[in-house]
Amino acid sequence: MIGDAQHEVSASAPEYRALVCVVLGGGADSFNMLVPTDTLSYRHYAERRANLALNRDGLLSLSAGDRDGRSYGLHQGMRGVRALYARGEVAILANAGVMQDPVRRGRANSALELSHSDFIARWHHGTADRRSSSGWAGRVADVLADHVSNDQLPMNISMSGRNVMQLGARTVAANLQSGLHPPHSGLPVGVDFSYVNEQLAEQAVSAARPWSVRRRARQIESVEANSKLIVEDAIADGPLFKSPFGTDSFSSDMERVARIIAARRKHEVRQQIFFVHFDGWDGHHRLLETQAILLPMLSRGLAAFRDALIEHDALDDVTTFTVSEFGRALEPSNSGSDHGWGGHHIVMGGAVRGGRVHGRYPSLAAGNTLDIGGGSFMPTTSMDEYLAEMVLWLGVPVSELPYVLPDISKFWSPNSGTPPIGLLT
Repeated sequence: MIGDAQHEVSASAPEYRALVCVVLGGGADSFNMLVPTDTLSYRHYAERRANLALNRDGLLSLSAGDRDGRSYGLHQGMRGVRALYARGEVAILANAGVMQDPVRRGRANSALELSHSDFIARWHHGTADRRSSSGWAGRVADVLADHVSNDQLPMNISMSGRNVMQLGARTVAANLQSGLHPPHSGLPVGVDFSYVNEQLAEQAVSAARPWSVRRRARQIESVEANSKLIVEDAIADGPLFKSPFGTDSFSSDMERVARIIAARRKHEVRQQIFFVHFDGWDGHHRLLETQAILLPMLSRGLAAFRDALIEHDALDDVTTFTVSEFGRALEPSNSGSDHGWGGHHIVMGGAVRGGRVHGRYPSLAAGNTLDIGGGSFMPTTSMDEYLAEMVLWLGVPVSELPYVLPDISKFWSPNSGTPPIGLLT
């Protein structure tokens, strides 16, 4: 099946495209990232957020809202993202997440365990089947491997260590992580999610046939060593960006991604997928103080990355999107919020249908049937649809989508005549 797809890829694939997946490790509380500002919706928000509610007057109002006519504002620390939203280069996807089945009659998905490890595994594998020995980005590389052009540099590049997401059945990722599990936020974290990612990757490798596990491990080590040298050589004499990046670890990672993209012609690659893990979002305590640090850091890093892409004529060719294992509950737990479910995500790039909120932001009023308790809302857009939108834009043929995302047929059919979400042009 993969081999047959190469003709489709060659006929339709763009000259260069890249996905940059920014993982907000720990379960990001996005109810204070994107806040409804129309009178009724804000009242419901403020009543249930209680001591975690942001003052409406301090929010950064967005120029356009959603299809239901509601208006929104961003956290006051996200000026860079707000400016890009106004330019049409950023969109927000509301209430997306892991689902077993489409929402039907209220609580069809309520049996899922809201744990970090379970939801991280599902996002990385791109399926509810945790026995899988590969991830969705790795399977994209399997499909497009013969089209990438460069046999030495893998399509998948991780700035943050080994992970399941970029492990394919036939392909592996370059690992450009500098140091052992470096902190991205500078904040103390209760769980080392980079370590969790690596453990899940080891489990996936071990899930292969016993005779191939050792060979697979050697392949990964060899690719990591060789690709690091290739990348470092290619970007060593690259020009400095006119718009400087910040000094925090997240901005540093995004700057390295920008340098690799700027050297794309040296690498002679056609498609790339980057993995950037940004930790610190496990907000059980001191949520407001933590968000006042992390959300501006995220916004500045994304804005600087956008400026760097503009300098190298790559904005239209790169789509950057955030994911997090789950959102957090609307209602507070002392100074923080507990594990939730659906969350809101940022999508940035020249191909984005920006300046709007996509998906369905849930009503925050008490009694919403999507609320499984405490303001933890079932997603209204599936992880599968979100990732399908990304990989189809990258160049994966529709015929190969069930290989990349095995559960996609539950949520979207290519015969529908519409894209999975409509985020990208």
